Amino acid sequence: MIYRLLGVVIALLVIGIGMPDSASAEIDSHDRELLVRVRQACLWEGPVGRQAEQRASGQRVREVGRKLADDHDRLDAQVRELASKVRVGLPGEPTEEQRSWVDEIGGAAGSDFDRLYVNRARAAHGSIFGLASQVRAATRDDAMRSFAQNAVDIVMRHMTLLESTGIAETTSLMVVPTGGNELDGGNVVFGVLLAMVAGGATFGLVRVLGAPGRRA
Repeated sequence: MIYRLLGVVIALLVIGIGMPDSASAEIDSHDRELLVRVRQACLWEGPVGRQAEQRASGQRVREVGRKLADDHDRLDAQVRELASKVRVGLPGEPTEEQRSWVDEIGGAAGSDFDRLYVNRARAAHGSIFGLASQVRAATRDDAMRSFAQNAVDIVMRHMTLLESTGIAETTSLMVVPTGGNELDGGNVVFGVLLAMVAGGATFGLVRVLGAPGRRA
């Protein structure tokens, strides 16, 4: 009898070890990349948005900085919670390039600060839009899809807000391949096209509607 029980216990252990973690079974490399990149974005865009809220020379830029910083505070809490559930390790600091942007923006003043903040932030949002859209369309995990949809919505809102300052340059919406080249060429092109369409639509919308609340 004891050998039979021992055999059952061993069998259960073997089955348990062989089964994938249900929480992360549907998470793939693109899902992980999105979580990491959103976390890195929050680590620099949140604090820089607070700087803009306090230091920008234009009232509209200060308003936009506050709204973006508030959104990044909430988004950072969401990405950390989801990453913990799916067991994805997140970075504790921005990339070296992002830190250089923070230094560049922080070293500017007046209208130069406004211009650098708006265009650096807009370019950064454009670079992540394609990945978030692709994950939204392709992920097999429901929680990840909901998070990616939220990221797409936030990126679109932020680009529109940044463009509403009237100092966004049309060349600032850059979309670049992600680190590690995990996205194949077709997906990169897909992301570029989506970002171009989104950027053109939001920029055109702002031009038509004007920039309410903007002051000299």
